[in-house]
Amino acid sequence: MPSSYRHSVGWCAAFGVLLIWSAWVVISRLGVQQTLTIYDMTALRILVASLAVLPLAIRHWPTALAPWKVGLLSLGPGVPYALFAFAGMQYAPASHAGIMMNGALPIFAAVLGWAWLHDRPGLWKCLGMAVILSGCAVIAFSPDPHQDAESAWIGDLLFLGAALTFSGYLTATKRWGVAPLQAMVSIPIVNLAWFGPVYLLFLPKSVAAAPICEILLQGLYQGLGPGIFGVLCFTTAVRSIGPMSTAAVLTGVPALAAVVAIPTLGEWPDAPIWGGIALDTCGILLAAGWRPAWRLRRVVGPAAPADLATPSGAGRLP
Repeated sequence: MPSSYRHSVGWCAAFGVLLIWSAWVVISRLGVQQTLTIYDMTALRILVASLAVLPLAIRHWPTALAPWKVGLLSLGPGVPYALFAFAGMQYAPASHAGIMMNGALPIFAAVLGWAWLHDRPGLWKCLGMAVILSGCAVIAFSPDPHQDAESAWIGDLLFLGAALTFSGYLTATKRWGVAPLQAMVSIPIVNLAWFGPVYLLFLPKSVAAAPICEILLQGLYQGLGPGIFGVLCFTTAVRSIGPMSTAAVLTGVPALAAVVAIPTLGEWPDAPIWGGIALDTCGILLAAGWRPAWRLRRVVGPAAPADLATPSGAGRLP
């Protein structure tokens, strides 16, 4: 394949992931405002994804990994992540979701990587995390025009819980050497195996009362969007243009999600929200390996390449 064609495909794939993950925030926020419960949305997500990956299960199942590791790994981007994210969207708008989950992810992943993998973050990554924290603080302490200020902080905390669970998954994939296809196959099937019976027997449901278009939108997008097409586009982008360029494109997720939420949800971010988005985007860029000028790199030393299984390389997967 010619180099120019491969790079074109890679950039298209990177922007495809940007669109998929930004739209996921908005569609999920829309879902919690309609008929389905967060448990319905989670069940539809893992059911559709399991049916989609079932033909690949035998060939790509992580048989070399101990069963308890497969189970633990599957929790990260599985049911706990989805419930944290969907519950948070009941309390806070889409702009908060994009900023808090995407911003906190590299921070939690860096802390877990340092504690578990002894991967100490460098100066620029620490600076990026400090900028991210400042952006998240701006959002957390700003009055929210779309939500009761007394409850928005609950959504922000739930978004942080989602980021924490997913960062554990990122760290585990690096530690245990799990391939993207192995994760894509095992995550929905393992979650369906334990959450399916719990959902059917004990959890509140509104599927029978929901319009078919709502069920199809949430089921197909939640099940096929981020978990299937998002993973394939992300892997293509990383292999074609590299993890650092891919991560740079994906810093646009919080801003794009906020923009898409304007016509879709009627949520107009105010000035503090845009300020938090700007700070978050700059911080994620720094944490992903971007440097403001080559002269600064000469002072602090060469930048370490971004890693596919770190927050700069595999982050922000809904």
